[in-house]
Amino acid sequence: MFGRLLFVDLASGGTAERFLSGEAAGRFLGGKGLGIALLEELTPASCDPLDPGNPLCFLTGPLTGTPFPTSGRFTVATRSPLTGLWLDSHSGGHFAHTLRRTGFDGIVFTGHADVPVYLWIDEGKVELREAKHLWGLGVEETVGRLRDETDPKAHVASIGPAGENLVRFASIAIDRDSDPWRAGMAGRGGAGAVMGSKNLKALAVKGTKPVPLADETAMKVLVKDLLERVMKSPGVHSLRVLGTAALVEPMNRTGILPCFNFNRGYLEDAHALNGANLRYHARRDAGCFNCPIVCGRVMPVDGHDVKVEYEALALLGASCGVTDVVDVARAIAVCNDMGMDVISAGGVVAFAMDASAQGLFDEVLPSFGDAAGQVGLLEKIARRQGIGNLLAEGSRKAAEAMGGEASDLAIHAKGMELPGYDPRSSWGMALAYATADRGGCHQRAWTVMPEIDGAVERFSAEGTARIVKALQDDRAAAYSLVVCDFLPMETEDALKGLKAAAGIELDEAGYLEVGERAWNLARLFNLRHAGPGGLVDTLPARVLREPLPMPPQGKTAVSLTPWDLELMIDDYNSLRGWDAQGHPRESTLKRLHLAKGSQGSILNGREGK
Repeated sequence: MFGRLLFVDLASGGTAERFLSGEAAGRFLGGKGLGIALLEELTPASCDPLDPGNPLCFLTGPLTGTPFPTSGRFTVATRSPLTGLWLDSHSGGHFAHTLRRTGFDGIVFTGHADVPVYLWIDEGKVELREAKHLWGLGVEETVGRLRDETDPKAHVASIGPAGENLVRFASIAIDRDSDPWRAGMAGRGGAGAVMGSKNLKALAVKGTKPVPLADETAMKVLVKDLLERVMKSPGVHSLRVLGTAALVEPMNRTGILPCFNFNRGYLEDAHALNGANLRYHARRDAGCFNCPIVCGRVMPVDGHDVKVEYEALALLGASCGVTDVVDVARAIAVCNDMGMDVISAGGVVAFAMDASAQGLFDEVLPSFGDAAGQVGLLEKIARRQGIGNLLAEGSRKAAEAMGGEASDLAIHAKGMELPGYDPRSSWGMALAYATADRGGCHQRAWTVMPEIDGAVERFSAEGTARIVKALQDDRAAAYSLVVCDFLPMETEDALKGLKAAAGIELDEAGYLEVGERAWNLARLFNLRHAGPGGLVDTLPARVLREPLPMPPQGKTAVSLTPWDLELMIDDYNSLRGWDAQGHPRESTLKRLHLAKGSQGSILNGREGK
């Protein structure tokens, strides 16, 4: 049965086992759905994201560690130090299936340790150990030392100096780029800073217990059929050859690639950033556990292995005016070892470059295209040195502290820096960013390729809300299973997999309702924790005021007006069953069994250790 959770009180060092109720497993599954349900139940009303009371949850799903393709993923759920809102940050690699094989389906941390510690789980045996000697180390060295102290086959989730220094977009690294398999990163929203605030340096796990299946035969038949279809997919072929960097060329050609802090949507010459150039430099390919896609590309730079992805090429590359994959890889290496989200790091550096060019800083900062200066600034941010202390707060808070024109240069939604798709040239992404439950995020609803391919009308508000809402519900359900975005599965595959893995039977409507329920519960959580300004679904000033120059020569431009966005949001709120201010209506909450008093605790049972 799925739902055995380990609770760790870092203040006392005590641990306890708790279990999901049978009803909760069917309503929330795991991963994202379980995460928001746990946070709703466990988060104190007045708790700051960096307070000891903020829960930090490492959660698998009912498909994690099973033969179902891409089942090596898990979710980190907490309240974000970057946005103040709900955060689910997802990662692949080889940590998640090993965690399930220890016998636990998730870990919930509360409290604050008096000294730095790490958690070691060996085949179900749980031990908190002192980590003073690891504090201050980068991810690469931390992982090596922990394997020396625990087991060479241990998989590790750790933070670097950025997390220790409470950089608000600090990430949690899963293993390390030099490993022969694909490293992961729970990157977005600052979960690494929550670990740092708790004095929790790392988790190391080793488990070999088989993950139980409700119907092994059914799972075997399903996997065989699904793998055959996956390996015939042209989209999968592209990822297997070029990795996610395959997106650079089409995004640049169609004016969607954010360049120079979202000042335009293309580079005149993006060849040195594209997937073919990365393919030339890559030393090897790297895949997550049980993944047939193998999208990771690892290249050597200055004696280090670096995993390079599209989002880093877009934000640390094009948006900062750095136009060679080798230079971008140097910046990624700093972020990965220091433990920082490459998207927010790129967004913050681009903001600083833009603000410096406009004379908003007293000191001289790197200009667009200064690759060496970018690396130096990233190191300062990770260690909160000099101007890095301000930028470590994220672009929104940095701009607010600076005042004046700086706020117009901070490209974020709800405090989270935007990823690699300019919303003026992808209106579906504009609405997805504005309404995303964790802030500016492309993984809630990715409409880019349907718009480019013509399946969805581009530069049109009509019908966009229905598409975005449907994708958000579908993805929220998939992130509760937990499986990868890149898996071209049908809803029927998810339903069959869930039944074979955990014995949970849902129809298509019930499955999508899991996603819708998680989305609405996250909305309620965000409305309560949004702060004095309230929860505002909007986009950056630059995006709504300035036309976007488009390729090939920038002589034409596209615009997204506040009225266009307002029209889409009004349609969206209506489809969601929310009022005009974005509050879920009572009828919606009743339908989803989220009305006040309609549910008790999702947990039962407690066994102290």
